[in-house]
Amino acid sequence: MNFAELLAQRAQEIPEEGAFGFLHDGVDDVKTVSFAALHADACALAAELLAHVPPGARALLLLPPGPDYGRAVYACFQAGVIGVSAPPPHPKQLERTLSRLLRIVDDAGVEAVLTLEAMKAGAEGLRGEHPRLGDATWIALDDPDLRERRVTLPPPAAAPGDVAFLQYTSGSTMAPRGVMLTHANLIDNSTFISRSFGITAETRGFNWLPPYHDMGLIGGILQPVFVGGTSILMSPLAVIKRPLWWLEGISRHRATVSGGPNFAYDLCLRRIGEEEREGLDLSSWEVAFDGAEPIRAETINAFSEAFAPAGFRRSAFYPCYGLAEATLMVTGPELGSPPATLSVDAAALNAGRIESVTKGGREVVLVGCGRPDDSHEVAIVDPDTRRRCGPGEIGEIWVSGPSVSPGYWGDAEAGRVFGALLADDESGREYLRSGDLGTVQDGELYVIGRIKELIILNGRNFHPHDIEVSAEAANRLVRQHCSAAFSIDVDGSEGVALVIEVDDAGADADAVIGDVRRRVASDVEVQLQQVVVCSRGAVPKTTSGKIQRLLCREMVDRGEMEPLASWKRALC
Repeated sequence: MNFAELLAQRAQEIPEEGAFGFLHDGVDDVKTVSFAALHADACALAAELLAHVPPGARALLLLPPGPDYGRAVYACFQAGVIGVSAPPPHPKQLERTLSRLLRIVDDAGVEAVLTLEAMKAGAEGLRGEHPRLGDATWIALDDPDLRERRVTLPPPAAAPGDVAFLQYTSGSTMAPRGVMLTHANLIDNSTFISRSFGITAETRGFNWLPPYHDMGLIGGILQPVFVGGTSILMSPLAVIKRPLWWLEGISRHRATVSGGPNFAYDLCLRRIGEEEREGLDLSSWEVAFDGAEPIRAETINAFSEAFAPAGFRRSAFYPCYGLAEATLMVTGPELGSPPATLSVDAAALNAGRIESVTKGGREVVLVGCGRPDDSHEVAIVDPDTRRRCGPGEIGEIWVSGPSVSPGYWGDAEAGRVFGALLADDESGREYLRSGDLGTVQDGELYVIGRIKELIILNGRNFHPHDIEVSAEAANRLVRQHCSAAFSIDVDGSEGVALVIEVDDAGADADAVIGDVRRRVASDVEVQLQQVVVCSRGAVPKTTSGKIQRLLCREMVDRGEMEPLASWKRALC
């Protein structure tokens, strides 16, 4: 079974039921696409694709979030064409986001572009400058002739191991790479998600996450067809602009499953006032998934308390772990159980061990992300020796199972990430190296951070996120989730630099820097070597909202940050 076959089945069995709808900014009128209409549109678009490119060709989905993105995804499935995810260039960060898009176009060998008439017209100059885009077939989904065309096409004869989609990574620590997702990967992970979340045909999802990333694509666009249910979609820009629209959408449409990264819950806490909360009814919200970045116990506790009067239950929180290379989800807790937490000693954590807090020691509270299903295995491995870590040790998270991708598109060196073998295991079982650090305690996975971003000072390990959280708590003007900590060379030794954004460009930057330095020194026991204060939007992020710390370091080195103020510790 593949998703083209599933959609054909839904269109026959429940033709008039809604697959997904789109809720515009602040508007309560949902435009719903039925399974029959989605199937008809997918067939018409697939026929147009196959008139220009053969099965197996790559088609770039250059579309904004919404129903058209869903139509394009299923058209690719129907045609046997490999869809390629990529966000449109951002007008305010045009040079960087356009460069990323063009790298994806070249890497994937794009032969067709699925877009809208306005985008097609706006890209006329770019098509003339970039040979591959110029040679590609451009198809506008809102072409009236295409909209009215009706074609009957049988689902393609796709093998489970055939590549169905290229999911490009967010590029938080490196250039984006195309994760090959097979039909079997998509079905297996969708099965795991629906079983773990308790998703059925009666489930009502509400998804605002970008569809060109795994959480938005698989959760918002694939799950409704997989279970025969409905998902309401909203633009991620709308939620960032006004997070109240997200919770109002859940409240009005009685959504049962919705979620996002940790920062989204923090955004609700900061920007939804008590008066606005009184108009919400979140009692229908059964699964509030939380993933894609470090999950904070403080956020879970504060959100649960703040929105309890609106009917939100703490047990609805569903911290989970996953990555594009494993399709999406890797671990999740038992449905309905409160989030697991683990209090550990900060000094031991920095030394790579899990220990109870000592007297006078600093406590760090980790949030558990559950466990894998029976067909997958998560191993904690020493990244240097490739041997399993012992109890209480921190290591790299390795994943094995049918949701793991066969590799990156056209990457001959993918073996560094995929197909890894344990040095102390003769079974020959292959693993995906996640690049994430974590530990398993009592069967529960706790994620610590990224290996490539780890800061090592005098033999102690420090995680950038801990430094950033401390800095953001130091002064009310420091923007939340908009800081980047990274290592720098200081006269042959490693030091720590921090870039922060402030809300007020006219703020007393020296006072902010002083507060941040003192708070980080007290909380994390790190003496900062450099602090750069910038205005809104300066810290680079991926299109899914992850801080690009390594890119930020490069921008500081190249003098591209345009700081409001900067401080550097004088060398003795």
